[in-house]
Amino acid sequence: MSQKKHLLVVDDDAMNRELLEAILFGLGYTCEMASGGEEALAMLDTRFDLVLLDINMPDMDGYAVAQSIRERESVADIPIVMVTALSTKEDRLTAVEAGANDFVTKPIDRTELRVRIASLLRMKEGQDAIKQHREVLQTTVEERTRELRETLEKVTQAERFAQEAKL
Repeated sequence: MSQKKHLLVVDDDAMNRELLEAILFGLGYTCEMASGGEEALAMLDTRFDLVLLDINMPDMDGYAVAQSIRERESVADIPIVMVTALSTKEDRLTAVEAGANDFVTKPIDRTELRVRIASLLRMKEGQDAIKQHREVLQTTVEERTRELRETLEKVTQAERFAQEAKL
């Protein structure tokens, strides 16, 4: 059985956090809560599979939080879903430009949220598998390059010995 996905919910409204926590728990996810952007960024040392992020928060808006996440190499690939009452095309565009992968409007439609999260988590798993495969390939290339250098060095030494023996 696969491990439950761990999500970070960032919203300054306690009722919204509780609602999202209940929905996510019902969908089989574990989650942690942050009441603002600064708190969320401080928590990002922990490995999260996805971030649900409100836009309107007093300390740091969701756009700035998303940009900060994207600037941190260790967590830059975590999917971000903006969950907000804002719904204009400009809001969506700004969210995507800030680094969000998707956008869900309040009031939350549970089915829409479930589908969007599942889709982003599948994409993340695929990206992680590609990244892991790339790392394995890189290690293999480095090992083979080292082996070739060692072989070339041995061949070069053998050729030197053969030339010296002829003299």
